[in-house]
Amino acid sequence: MKKIYLLGLIILSLFTFNSCGDTYYTTVEPSPKMTSESFYFNINKNDWIKTEDYHWYLRINVPSITISTIDNGAVLVYYKNNVNTWVLLPYTTTFVNQRNELYNEEIWFGYALGTIDIDYVYTNSLDPTPTDLNLKVVVINYN
Repeated sequence: MKKIYLLGLIILSLFTFNSCGDTYYTTVEPSPKMTSESFYFNINKNDWIKTEDYHWYLRINVPSITISTIDNGAVLVYYKNNVNTWVLLPYTTTFVNQRNELYNEEIWFGYALGTIDIDYVYTNSLDPTPTDLNLKVVVINYN
């Protein structure tokens, strides 16, 4: 009988201690209003500014990127690949050229008030100039 009483006491204490924990309170507030805008850019291979061998740069004006976007929103940038699919940046891949040499294509971005900076690395030794590029910039704001 003592064993059953002791076992019952242990089980009861486990439930008691298990229920003692931190209590979290949350306040439900109305959801912020989200808006988004999409902008499309066609970048010609001659638009790029060379920064060093195999590395190019371009600054694009996007006035919809505001202080509010920087503080509370988001900016997404996509490029359209050679099979006509939008790919989210940053992007990197490796190819093989006609000399059986490996080369890379890398595209990434950064943003600031009113601008997007695109960096493009293309290391093909046979033709180290960047290709034309189609970009989609999505600016998301929370009000």
